[in-house]
Amino acid sequence: MVSQQIIQKSEAILEKYGSSLTGKTILITGVAPDSIAGELAVQLSAAKPALLILSARSEARVEPIVAKIKAKNSNTATRFLQMDLSSRADIQRAVDTLGDITKIDHLACVAGVMWPPFSRTTDGIESQFAVNYLANFQITQLFLPKLEAAGAGSSIIIVASSAVRSGKVDFEDFNFSEIKKPDSYTPSVGYSQSNAARVMFVKKLAQRLAGTKIRTYSVDPGAVRSGLQRHFTSETRGWIDSIRASGEKLKDLDGKEYNFPVWTSASEGAATIITGMVDPTISESNGAFLHHNAVADEELHSHLLNQDNWDRLWTLSENLLAQ
Repeated sequence: MVSQQIIQKSEAILEKYGSSLTGKTILITGVAPDSIAGELAVQLSAAKPALLILSARSEARVEPIVAKIKAKNSNTATRFLQMDLSSRADIQRAVDTLGDITKIDHLACVAGVMWPPFSRTTDGIESQFAVNYLANFQITQLFLPKLEAAGAGSSIIIVASSAVRSGKVDFEDFNFSEIKKPDSYTPSVGYSQSNAARVMFVKKLAQRLAGTKIRTYSVDPGAVRSGLQRHFTSETRGWIDSIRASGEKLKDLDGKEYNFPVWTSASEGAATIITGMVDPTISESNGAFLHHNAVADEELHSHLLNQDNWDRLWTLSENLLAQ
């Protein structure tokens, strides 16, 4: 099959399909000046949505994005949603503050952490699994009635990463219970696992939403320089640069070779999220993994495509939220 992938800027996607976002209510997590989510919010403001709900841990992170939005499209309404994705209780509290919002047309879960030192949340969950995956599972469940109220064409977009290609969920020890010392933890393993969970969650979610006409996709936005890389050491950056310069191929968990991702702009990273929201040409591929504005399930390895794993993850997630 010939790949349909093409790197495009958000402006190009909006020029083709942006009119379908006019008058819509859109919620975005992880908004900050140095994030893909912040760029996404600014780009979407050009489509004249009714309301952009911008979520972050603190309002100070959102204020510079609101200023950009107002400078670009002064009539765009925005609302700050304070939400700490490392706390199940705080996610519930945040969702409860939106009781006056009757519908949400598009939910874009963009927030995440990458390669932090080992820690567990106050709920006892390894931080990357909690913030990158379990929070998205909880948010989606809590906002689902509002998305259903929006009707056909509403969307749930879960941002993942090319790290899915090296990731799997360790169902026997997803929480790294054997970690006794922080320096015995490999952050990249936790990051890849959390992204694998994101992709498998969307696969199962699409099955469960069959017949609702709610769009749901996981997205690799590409390699975008952002605050996500704040935990990179100089050694990590040097290793990445050397791999890029050498042209060395990487291998996924099935041994399939792939290229190290090239750097793309924030606008190009946000574009594939917008594609998931509104591109009508992919509507028959609900639940797909998107990369460079196209369905890219061929990039997924067998662990991610195993439907038994989707079921196991869903059950695990429900059990964790019930604790």
